[in-house]
Amino acid sequence: MEEIKNRIAICELEYDEIQESSLASDEEIQELASYFTQPLPKELITFYKTIGGIESDEIFSIFSVENLLNQIQERTNLKHNSTGIIDMIIAFWGYDRPEFQEYKFLNEEQTQKINEAFSCIGWMMSEEDINESGEYVIFDKNGNFANIYCHQDKIKSTVNQLLELLESGLPGRSLENVLEELFERAEGNLSRWD
Repeated sequence: MEEIKNRIAICELEYDEIQESSLASDEEIQELASYFTQPLPKELITFYKTIGGIESDEIFSIFSVENLLNQIQERTNLKHNSTGIIDMIIAFWGYDRPEFQEYKFLNEEQTQKINEAFSCIGWMMSEEDINESGEYVIFDKNGNFANIYCHQDKIKSTVNQLLELLESGLPGRSLENVLEELFERAEGNLSRWD
């Protein structure tokens, strides 16, 4: 996580966008864990305790425990309110993603299986097509991480990828590896907007 901390520090000096969040306590992490269908990976717990989160208004949001808990509580009365990837895609789009909410590409059972298999901890606006797509950071029961791309006009493609991953599982990538990749692209967005 040292490399990620260094990248955040550089971004904080160079741009006003990305900022380190408050560190999480053991109690907060325990509370957050109750909202996930699988145990929080050790690497994610280390991230929450040493970095907290990586958040900006427009570009990059790997939520701190505090902000993720707030988000979850705000969605309590909504049907799609889990930390699963489908429900988090819906949240990313302001709770207006009828393809998922009306089960156009996945039935309710498939949606539930995917949500239970892949938890989402944050997202990033995509550099190529800002405001039309996002990349979502997910993990599975084995503690593997991945980033999933979803364009609003190509949701079926994302659905197909998630169905494939449901069968194969996530490749063995670390959180640090996924964040490094996303930082490269986030910095491209930041430099363009600076």
